Amino acid sequence: MEQETDPALEEFLSAKKGRHVGIVVPQRGEKKQLLDLAKKNLEIAFFRDTLKGVELGAALDMAKPPEVIECFDISHLSGTAMVGSMVQFHDGKPDKSGYRRFKIKTVEGIDDFASIAEVVTRRYRRLTEEHAPLPDLVIIDGGKGQLSAALGALSALGIDNLPVISIAKREEELYVPGDSLPLRLDRKSIALRYIEEIRDEAHRFAITYNRLLRKKKVLT
Repeated sequence: MEQETDPALEEFLSAKKGRHVGIVVPQRGEKKQLLDLAKKNLEIAFFRDTLKGVELGAALDMAKPPEVIECFDISHLSGTAMVGSMVQFHDGKPDKSGYRRFKIKTVEGIDDFASIAEVVTRRYRRLTEEHAPLPDLVIIDGGKGQLSAALGALSALGIDNLPVISIAKREEELYVPGDSLPLRLDRKSIALRYIEEIRDEAHRFAITYNRLLRKKKVLT
């Protein structure tokens, strides 16, 4: 059975071409296979970002896929110009309007744990004071210690139901509250690649801010 097409589409294409254009939808054979392949590729491209959240939510056993994710990183050079960064992803894509950067104010020397606690406190104290919505998931760049620091900061704010994980470099192990052993996802999984994408963006943003402050210091 031949599939009907919208006559308006033929009129539009004919006007663009300058002569009549007919549309044929193949039902079998090689052209049908090419059409199916094009459709499949289009669906993959369209739903790819949504699939990231679905896969991540399933991997972390969340009730629903996380739509808004915030990730924190700390950057310094030999203990100087310590800064924190926070990037925000919406539905699988970075939302740069939600990015934040922090000068570390309360920490002396090199202390990633205390620095994470400071920036997490500043971020979510402000959101609670403004009655703004919290993200669906928080990612901390680091291991067990950084995760504990973030959880302690949230607990002090009275926020105990916000999902938080951390990702440790090299082995790319995930630390989840309540689990003594790290969670290891398949290196090729969409979920882990999505976490790495977010973590790497937070790291890039932190380093960029760190370099900017060092440059200003040299110029001064």
